[in-house]
Amino acid sequence: MFGQPHTRRSMMQADREADLAYERERMPHARERMPHARQDEHQLNPVLMKRRLTYEDEEALEWEGEGLCNYQKIGKIGEGTYGVVFKAREKSTNKLVALKKIRLQTSHGVPTTALREVAILKEVCHDNVIKLLDLVQKDTLLYMVFDYLDTDLRVYMNATKREGLTHGHIRSFMQQLLQGIDYCHSHRILHRDLKPQNLLIDKTGRLIIADLGLSRTFSVPMRPYTSSVITLWYRAPEILLGEGFYSTAVDMWGVGCVFAEMITLCPLFPGDSQIGQLFQIFKVCGTPTEKDWPGITSLPDYNPVFPPWCPVDISTHLQTSSKYPLDIGNLGIHLLRSLLIYDPSMRMSARRAKVHPYFFEDTDMLQC
Repeated sequence: MFGQPHTRRSMMQADREADLAYERERMPHARERMPHARQDEHQLNPVLMKRRLTYEDEEALEWEGEGLCNYQKIGKIGEGTYGVVFKAREKSTNKLVALKKIRLQTSHGVPTTALREVAILKEVCHDNVIKLLDLVQKDTLLYMVFDYLDTDLRVYMNATKREGLTHGHIRSFMQQLLQGIDYCHSHRILHRDLKPQNLLIDKTGRLIIADLGLSRTFSVPMRPYTSSVITLWYRAPEILLGEGFYSTAVDMWGVGCVFAEMITLCPLFPGDSQIGQLFQIFKVCGTPTEKDWPGITSLPDYNPVFPPWCPVDISTHLQTSSKYPLDIGNLGIHLLRSLLIYDPSMRMSARRAKVHPYFFEDTDMLQC
């Protein structure tokens, strides 16, 4: 009992001494002015000082102490739900790389999303899918090292507008996207988060499918999966209506939304909530019925009193909703409609889409 107040005073005194030492450390030549006998007493306590470090200080210390000596950090690229991405340079090759940092939870270990992403990335090998170059783990941090690409499709569209996204650009990007998605699907991988921000582009015009944080492998027969996937504007209607048994068709709906966005340079279905997203889709594609989509009335979130919108002409809608209208021709419209079919079983697959006549309509111009 008598020792407890003394212990509290000792802890408070140690804390005050640490504060004093911290201030002296920040002052120029503070150490030189301190008597030698007291320098050891005022050595900074790393545990006490950690809470006073700025965010930049913490990042610098982490970088130096976590097996990243082969990489020189250049700057922070962005931050998402599952990690922070940095731009860096590999010292041995002078090659630019991107490092995705994931902070591991000490109580739960490696997050499931990170385990899935690493497992999938170690298996994929395709020119249009991001490659995992290295994996660095120490203590509670995990770094995934990828090729660095110059920009993503969203930034590219905002920066270049129609001048940088002509019909030829769109056709090239779409074919590369379909080739990458077909590779994923043929290896039983669902991406589950296709959107312009996750499609990277380099200076040569190569498109890379990135951010497989929500991806997962699937098997036959299918089993129910979570509906907390895919960014709202690119989410397939079956997921919005509560379907748990979804398949590769959810990715193809996202491909269709990206295709339309490249044509108009604005999102096709910019909803602000689950029901708002459904209504955005219904206003363009019409309110679905059992005739359009057999089994829709049995989906968990289907409501028979949904407003009865009629479908609009998608070609006209693309022209009137864009500040930069572009005519993609009848074959382009046919491909888009095939990707935005309500019934998932009838929605065009990546394998069929990548050989659609839209990609070969100019071959009659070739001379024999």
